[in-house]
Amino acid sequence: MDQNVVSVPVVMGKWKASKLIVSESWAILKQDKEMMLFPIMSIVSSLVASASLGILYLFVLPKGVESELLGGNTIIVYGVLFIYYVVMFFILNFFQAGIYIIAHGRFSGKDLSFKDGIDGALHNAGKIFMWSVISSTVGILLNIIVDKFKFIGVIIAKILGVAWNVMTYFSLPSLVIGNKTISESFKDSALMIRKTWGETIIVNFGVGLLFGVLMFLGLALSIGIIALAPSLFVFMSVLALYVVYVIILSIISSTLGSIFKLALYEYASTGVMPAGFSPEVISGAIQRK
Repeated sequence: MDQNVVSVPVVMGKWKASKLIVSESWAILKQDKEMMLFPIMSIVSSLVASASLGILYLFVLPKGVESELLGGNTIIVYGVLFIYYVVMFFILNFFQAGIYIIAHGRFSGKDLSFKDGIDGALHNAGKIFMWSVISSTVGILLNIIVDKFKFIGVIIAKILGVAWNVMTYFSLPSLVIGNKTISESFKDSALMIRKTWGETIIVNFGVGLLFGVLMFLGLALSIGIIALAPSLFVFMSVLALYVVYVIILSIISSTLGSIFKLALYEYASTGVMPAGFSPEVISGAIQRK
């Protein structure tokens, strides 16, 4: 079938759509397994960065600043928190950009390598950093709202946080793949969200639920094994295996989610059905103007 021809969307249940999304994204992932290295690198880099910031706090930070921080000086506290947010957001966005670059190559018929993904992310590092700074600023403002208004502030911050995440859902793909500026990427993402009728968010919840069920089944199996053979060795062994199982599922889920998000972005922005995806899922989630 010609990929440029958009068929009439087929109505299907969210659970069936979620399974189909996972299946088709998995087929893409099998062709470029190196994409799973990016969330792994993101986790490792985040741990290293957190440890480095901890060492900086313990051994390098001037005692005067440390005492101000421990004393609750809000300016110092927010400043340190802002730096932490920027580092964490940059790491997350940088390695997610690598997934987008390789997936975009696959949609275009190219077979890119892990190095190509890293090189592409490095090429966009400046924009990724600026976007991380903006995201961190929003995070700090939400923290200020919580601190200022307490319980009501928590509710307000939650609502604003969800709204921000929804409106900027496609901002990173727009920056990296669409080669847009920061302001253009925000407008681009908002336009994409208006085209989705809310289906994109609902279906992604379905994908998350699917992996949540797998995690629950793993937990139930682990509890069953421990109940049948109660001992410290069995408990520690099963616990270690379950932690590894959850990490692996999280890596796969994160990678598949990034692949599908890019597929939605590419169809919404170009009208061309990404190779490997069913028209009833993609076109059913997006309203073409």
